[in-house]
Amino acid sequence: MRTVGAGAAAVGAAGLLGTAGAQESDDEPAGYLSIIYDDGPTQDYEMFHLHQRYGAAGCTAACPGLINSSEKWLSSGRLLEMADNGWEIMSHTIKHRALGFAPIVEDIEAGDTRIYPDVNIHGRFEGDPIAVLDEQNETQATIAGNGEDDIGPYIELEEGIDTGFTASSSTRVRYTEEFLREILTESQAQLEEYVGEGQVTNMIYPFERDDGLVSELAPEYYVATPTHDGVGLNPTHNPDPYSLGRRYMETDHMTEAEIETFLDTVAEEPDYGILAGHSQYDTLPPERVEFVLQQAQERNIEVVSVQEALEVFGVAAAPERRVGRTSPGENQTPNEQPNETPNEDESMGFFERIIAFFRSLFS
Repeated sequence: MRTVGAGAAAVGAAGLLGTAGAQESDDEPAGYLSIIYDDGPTQDYEMFHLHQRYGAAGCTAACPGLINSSEKWLSSGRLLEMADNGWEIMSHTIKHRALGFAPIVEDIEAGDTRIYPDVNIHGRFEGDPIAVLDEQNETQATIAGNGEDDIGPYIELEEGIDTGFTASSSTRVRYTEEFLREILTESQAQLEEYVGEGQVTNMIYPFERDDGLVSELAPEYYVATPTHDGVGLNPTHNPDPYSLGRRYMETDHMTEAEIETFLDTVAEEPDYGILAGHSQYDTLPPERVEFVLQQAQERNIEVVSVQEALEVFGVAAAPERRVGRTSPGENQTPNEQPNETPNEDESMGFFERIIAFFRSLFS
């Protein structure tokens, strides 16, 4: 009976975890891989079901300001379902704002209402507070809009700036520290309103902009901040969670042969692989994701969330998750919320269910 019970427990654990931690093989994994999807589009829900077929966890970096906003984005119900079935929910700011800085490429005179960064990643939202600074001075302004003229991309300000700046490598624009802290705090808190307190521990920088002040602030709020480095291979011994690199697996970034080489390295070397992509893009069709999952499975690579990987590597404990509580809802509408009241089987503990099962055999 102990033998049968152990086998039942193994099968039950596989069903409950819904992650690669419950692979069919009892062997130690050859390596670890995390797959991160950015932005939180509704297509992530399709990837979630694809991952489930392979018993593999995944990560979605979602913007709570977009959740429930339209059918283009995940609903809070689907987000919770994914989290309850082994997926990690990561912060991606509230509305996909770039948190790093952009260099100023044109001199600024006091009183100017238009400033010129090399790329306009901060001017999308009217009313956002920004800081313009160099090595000696810093001043604040409020965004009124953005655009592009004969000089280049520009940010329009509500009022004339009160300090002049010379364009140089040290002259830049970013959000104010107060606003950066608000974004870091609120994006995490808003996501946890959907998936549970303490569940959102890691963040992905929109536009991969992690330069400047935000890189100093993020560790106050998050355990890890993987960012694109074009390599995606990380040490498994004492990794720095704020220097984790990830690589885009989309068809315009990697060939199938490159993916195979990448996974060979994960399996053969003591490397932790992180692949990423945008499921709403044509360059990341389900066939590409399935190829990655198949190739990982063939190499006995365990596909885990970043939280799980960091626990394996002894960096930080993964938060306790209500894994398996919510059943996948193929017919769930985009804005439908899951039932918050668990049924009798869901409220019963796993081992209690095992005991009840064997009692039923002999009753």
